[in-house]
Amino acid sequence: MRDHIFISYRRDDARGASGRLYDWLRIGFGRDRVFRDVASIGVGKWREKIDDALTRSAVCVAVIGPRWANEDNLPRLHQEADMVRHELLTALATSEITLLPTLVEGVKVQDVPPPGLPPGLRPLFADWNALEVSETGWEDDTRRLIAGIAEATRLPVGPDVDTLLRDAGRIQELEQMRHLQAGQIEALGRTVDELRTKLAEAPTVDRPGLAAAFAALALGDSQAAEDAFEREYQQDRQNTAEAARNVANLALLRDVSKAVLFYRKALAVDPEDAETARLLGHALILLGRLNEARTAFSESLRIARATGDEWGEMAAQNGLGDVAVSTGDLADAHAAYQSALSLVESLLSTDPANTGWQRDLTVSYIKIGDVQVAQGDGAGALATYRQGLGIAETLAQRDPANTGWQRDLSVSYD
Repeated sequence: MRDHIFISYRRDDARGASGRLYDWLRIGFGRDRVFRDVASIGVGKWREKIDDALTRSAVCVAVIGPRWANEDNLPRLHQEADMVRHELLTALATSEITLLPTLVEGVKVQDVPPPGLPPGLRPLFADWNALEVSETGWEDDTRRLIAGIAEATRLPVGPDVDTLLRDAGRIQELEQMRHLQAGQIEALGRTVDELRTKLAEAPTVDRPGLAAAFAALALGDSQAAEDAFEREYQQDRQNTAEAARNVANLALLRDVSKAVLFYRKALAVDPEDAETARLLGHALILLGRLNEARTAFSESLRIARATGDEWGEMAAQNGLGDVAVSTGDLADAHAAYQSALSLVESLLSTDPANTGWQRDLTVSYIKIGDVQVAQGDGAGALATYRQGLGIAETLAQRDPANTGWQRDLSVSYD
């Protein structure tokens, strides 16, 4: 009986997006009905495992991101031993399988099929309708994907999926409700991802409690979600550092003192984690404990330098600059922010198209401009702000629907 869903994806293309879709399809159809090789393949010969999964599948979701057929991966699609090629050719040759080309990470319908595609794979786009799943429309697009799979398979969909998708959309808006640093928002996002994965993997008896925690978090109440990770912290001593960080990331929304406590617990288990030290520093700033914050950022900087983590070094310098601003040490703040600027410029020299680093550069310009204003250098500040504005305008023009980039633009105009 074909009652399973197969996810095909290229690991170096859209691993994050495919992981999120994997979670939502398990939430929608059941944790045992969805196959994704990195999580489901287990021990054995990969080709046999994949062929067996496809014989049980009614749908093949082909996740296609911007690197799926780039200059590195297109030649692989012409090689008989390529796993993605094998998955899709097998699915295309099976009349009982419905294919759903699912475009992620900015890929548009007009971008497919990519030129140079092997003839055997062209029916993937010629015979089957592609669906875009965008960051800005993730909730509605995922809902449409689930509905399409349900129609093709006649599989029942969990009755709480619509509510959970809506809650997930609200959780994404939490960053607008709290004035958190970009690094804190990113850490919180990873914790929410882990909570979603817990929900996808939960046995039936545990699902209502996790769903309730998800719903409460969507309303800005992180207590139940904190409790879930705190229980993990108490029960699983092997993963205590990660569990403690998750508790801390959530506690920032409600109880900063608790966040500080659990960041310290995480560092006690994993003292060489630069990110945890940096997040501790930002939390201490919120409490006004500036000397402790400076120590935390200095430790984060030491670890980042020792491990060759140039981005972590940049972020720690920004943290030290924030402490210096809070204590009125404008010269020290300017020096720290300038160091951060030089580091992100160095990163961009290796990958000029990296939009994340471009946003980091904009942040550096804004921070330096703010210090120049405080120092009475209005002309210098205006020139610095304009450099950041130029980057923000370029990004916003590239993707007008990207609310994050539009918000960056608004900040630059301010």
